[in-house]
Amino acid sequence: MTSTKGAQRQVELLDAAERVLTTRGNANAALRDFAAEAGVRIGHLQHYFPTRADLVRAVLDRALRRSLERLSTATGLDADGDGNRPLTRADTERLLEVLLAEQDDPTCVRLYVEIWAIAASDEQIAAVVREFYGKYVGHVAELVACAQPRLPQSRHTALAEAVVSLIEGASVVRSNIGVARSAEGQHEIVRTALALIHGE
Repeated sequence: MTSTKGAQRQVELLDAAERVLTTRGNANAALRDFAAEAGVRIGHLQHYFPTRADLVRAVLDRALRRSLERLSTATGLDADGDGNRPLTRADTERLLEVLLAEQDDPTCVRLYVEIWAIAASDEQIAAVVREFYGKYVGHVAELVACAQPRLPQSRHTALAEAVVSLIEGASVVRSNIGVARSAEGQHEIVRTALALIHGE
């Protein structure tokens, strides 16, 4: 069990890792870079996160938790949907708007872009990224199941994969890396995701 002090130290280390990734990029994302940013020795960092993959996993898990909390706060729904009632089109539209609003934060987008860049050449990080997207798809599949309960689970997962691909692709294309954003483009992203989730 982690002590309060240990938990606070983990938060500080994760904050430092995010700063490195979002301000200096993946080229400066070795354990020594994370430790230096946090003002600790590498051995101290490795006490909490033995490998870079462990640290990146914790960064992504925290990012996913924050996203789920924002979805819950903004919509009043459980992050996984509300199992006591069907998911309405209006519920889903609110969830999608919150997800797309996260893309307005360039630091958030940069965090993912830099982690994807590391994953392109580091199989351990790639495995962590696949694990993260497996969890993400799982949450979306639960939403699809709330909207279309009669479909088989494999179909819920397939539709969730398509929705995640659409939203994640939008994060890169709509960032300052890709094309300019437009209200019409956002409308089409939401319309397409709604159709996938609700089977329209």
